[in-house]
Amino acid sequence: MLRVAFAGGGTGGHIIPALAIAERLQECVARESSFSDVEVLFFGSDYGMETRLIPEAGFKLETLPIRGLSRSISLAGLKQNILLPGRLIASIIKANKALRAFDPHITVGTGGYASAVPVRQSLRNHIPIVLQEQNSYPGMVTRLFAPKARQVFLTYEDASQHLKGSQTLQTGNPIRFMGSKSDRSESAELFGLNPEIPTLFILGGSQGARAINRHFIDRIAKYLEKLGMQVLWQTGKADFEFCQKQIGTNPRVVLKPFIKEMDKAYSIADLMVCRAGAMTLTEINHFGLPSILIPLPSAAANHQEFNARSQEKAGAARVILEPELAEGAFLPLLTDIFTNKEKLSGMAKASAALSRPQATQEICNHIIRIASTSA
Repeated sequence: MLRVAFAGGGTGGHIIPALAIAERLQECVARESSFSDVEVLFFGSDYGMETRLIPEAGFKLETLPIRGLSRSISLAGLKQNILLPGRLIASIIKANKALRAFDPHITVGTGGYASAVPVRQSLRNHIPIVLQEQNSYPGMVTRLFAPKARQVFLTYEDASQHLKGSQTLQTGNPIRFMGSKSDRSESAELFGLNPEIPTLFILGGSQGARAINRHFIDRIAKYLEKLGMQVLWQTGKADFEFCQKQIGTNPRVVLKPFIKEMDKAYSIADLMVCRAGAMTLTEINHFGLPSILIPLPSAAANHQEFNARSQEKAGAARVILEPELAEGAFLPLLTDIFTNKEKLSGMAKASAALSRPQATQEICNHIIRIASTSA
């Protein structure tokens, strides 16, 4: 039995790749290795998205009382930092006990502060580790432990310049359940859109993006008039009612608080406007979509801008920073792309070229190989 520990959490960007790898291992281990099956144990924080996503996927989760260092000057932030040393010690003890009981052949770290303790304790217990990095600028846990990892799997080649002396391999980012493009007419019908009209898909992530929403609320009528397009717009649940009230009824604007049928949404889109989180970019590359990227300014270590610049360097996207939205730079950029079919097509091809559909399987192959040496 192949035993694999996964360490990662906090956001979907760290959890989803781990789930994709774990699910693929379940599919391929018995068929493609000398192991009879795989047993998986996840480590994560006791309050992040992992507490919901991992049990829903059917995996066991060992929760740790760890929190990140708060940069807030609020009373809550001060309390969090005061409690941090105690939580850290408790997390080390709990992770160590669970690792010794589970005795994994290998630990896979996918990032987020919740992954630091299990990765560290794995090394202390002489368990080989591999790391999977989603972003163009590696996260703190990856930078800290990469020199001791048997392999670091990268989404972007640009990340390797920040990991000198480490065993890096560009594989792409693992993805779950995305399928392929649906029929455009079928997708348009689902959202009440016209399949003959060019479609702009505004996506701020599952929680929306307030600055992007505010920008389009103020200017959407002008954009529609000038460009003759239609808009599919995921506002996020918190902003939905406000956006709906401001926009009113317009047959060429479809507002949604959250879109579950993302494959259909991507299938009707001709151009994306979105943040530059790792999973969002992996998905739009999977569907070969051109994009205008507006990185989240508050993202840790400004990693979203690094991601966006990597996409732009490849010709798949154009980048506009949030402060530039108020300076009138967005309409000329949108017009330049949306009215030039050749440019739009070229960006779409460049986006598709960044897709790595074999990423999950390639990572699994390496995990099995490395685990076999410690079995």
